[in-house]
Amino acid sequence: MKPLNSTLLSLVTLKCPRCHKGKMFTHANMYVWKTSHLMPEACECCGQPMEPETGFYYGAMYLSYGLYTMLFVPMFLLTVLFDLPYLEFFISFVVLIFAISPYIFRLSRACYLYLFVRYDKEAAKCKAA
Repeated sequence: MKPLNSTLLSLVTLKCPRCHKGKMFTHANMYVWKTSHLMPEACECCGQPMEPETGFYYGAMYLSYGLYTMLFVPMFLLTVLFDLPYLEFFISFVVLIFAISPYIFRLSRACYLYLFVRYDKEAAKCKAA
């Protein structure tokens, strides 16, 4: 069993859920819209399929919604508590969403795969970085 903080670090850095070493996305730059969603067929290290079945990542949309809600609610509460202008809240929230949407997209996919694939010590013995 791998420590929780190591698993969380692997999750937020978008590493394979099985070995915590292979990359989950083929292109590092997530702001290139044509390639930001591309994933390898399998992990370069342990061979874990990145899309276990057709349509697997439809469930990640719900996680994405939850992540956006986790951003919206605290920002809105701070706006209300400090009596800030709602227009400034709206503009800042829209700018924030546009800035981090590619990462949220990737993170929700990673979270969804992490729900179904567990860490494997034997798979982590590969040499990939």
